[in-house]
Amino acid sequence: MPKPSSQGTAGQLSRPAVPWFVAVELDEPRGAARPEFGAGERLDDPGVALLDRAGRRGMRTAVLTRDRRRAADGTDWPVDRWVHCETADPAAIAAAVRSLGGEVAAVTSAVDGFAGPAAAAARALGLRGPTPGSVALGHDAAAVRTALAAAGATDVAWCEVAAGAVSTSPVGYPCVVQPVDAGAGCDVGRVSDDQELRALAGRHLARTSYGRGVRPRHRLLVEGHVPGRRYAADGFVDGRGPFVLAWSELIMAPPPHVTELALTVTTRAPGADAADHVGGWLAALGYDFGPFHLEFVLGPAGPRFAALHTRLAAAGPRGCVDQVSGVDTADLVVARLLGAPGPPAASPVGAGALMHLAADAAGRVRAVSGVREAACIPGLHAAEVFADLGSSTAPPTCSREQLGHVVTVGETPEQARRRAVVALDRIRVEIEELLPA
Repeated sequence: MPKPSSQGTAGQLSRPAVPWFVAVELDEPRGAARPEFGAGERLDDPGVALLDRAGRRGMRTAVLTRDRRRAADGTDWPVDRWVHCETADPAAIAAAVRSLGGEVAAVTSAVDGFAGPAAAAARALGLRGPTPGSVALGHDAAAVRTALAAAGATDVAWCEVAAGAVSTSPVGYPCVVQPVDAGAGCDVGRVSDDQELRALAGRHLARTSYGRGVRPRHRLLVEGHVPGRRYAADGFVDGRGPFVLAWSELIMAPPPHVTELALTVTTRAPGADAADHVGGWLAALGYDFGPFHLEFVLGPAGPRFAALHTRLAAAGPRGCVDQVSGVDTADLVVARLLGAPGPPAASPVGAGALMHLAADAAGRVRAVSGVREAACIPGLHAAEVFADLGSSTAPPTCSREQLGHVVTVGETPEQARRRAVVALDRIRVEIEELLPA
């Protein structure tokens, strides 16, 4: 509860101090580039959604960032105060939080790579959060595989190699290659021979920054490819253990890229032991408090771990999860961080579906049409085109490079998918292709 303020003149009732909800870094919110490029609900990225729900609960919101320009660009975001600090340093985060003055109720991060420092600062300040120092919070894919192997939770061959020295796959082909510190899914691919492997390594070596002062370590995780359908579990873990709110089946782009094209969300697990595997992976990685988005492949020998994000899912998938579970997951996370009861459940729907808009060639956006027409589709939850007129396009290599998306709901997965297909077909993004030099 807010504590009474010690300020005020004699004979006057002082107002209670409003506590702070603090986010460490914030991904740039994505939405419709123009009002006419959006229909249905507005779907916020995880960090913005948390700040919005904290504000609705009467809290002041602050964002700590290393990039001063973000404060200038984010005047329309639900942020009461921006604070510049070294966000990779838990001590600097704690000092910045103390400088806010007044009660601080929560410190967290919804940005990959900053959950660890945020958790350490929260623990130093006596606030709720995951146990600092766990492998899950370390943002190191090789360390994750080491921990899983030590717990007997994986049997997929893998190896960590220097990007500048790799010439062939140590685990054979095809294999999945990613930086151990991959930022936003950059430089991730499924490669089939030495030439493709060296090309991916070269692209990664050319990358000098992930932003916010984070430099790539230029080390790669090379992992055996597991054939099978890819799924995701979204939920929350606390002292009672993990609980999964919804399950997604992901449709991935063809090689070489490892990025999703579409997904279908229900509350039905893809196997009788899927929840046990999710709990085992979280325990092996030491993640004991907070939201999770965990992806795995249902291979010939059973579920195999693929990736863990210690945050809410991205805007579109989270919109599906919220509709299917009947739970406002952003408000749930805020409530758990505050030690408050979770939000009341709404009436869930049977299934949700998301389909991405993607460019099939390099060029520039010349025209966008049909978004308003898509709004007439029964079950449409959201339709958004992120790309503005004149913006550059290329076939996506990660989820942040998609042109837009549609989100639909239905009584069954089949109905939700059909509605998404129809809605996507209504939207036209005309691209003027760039001629090769």
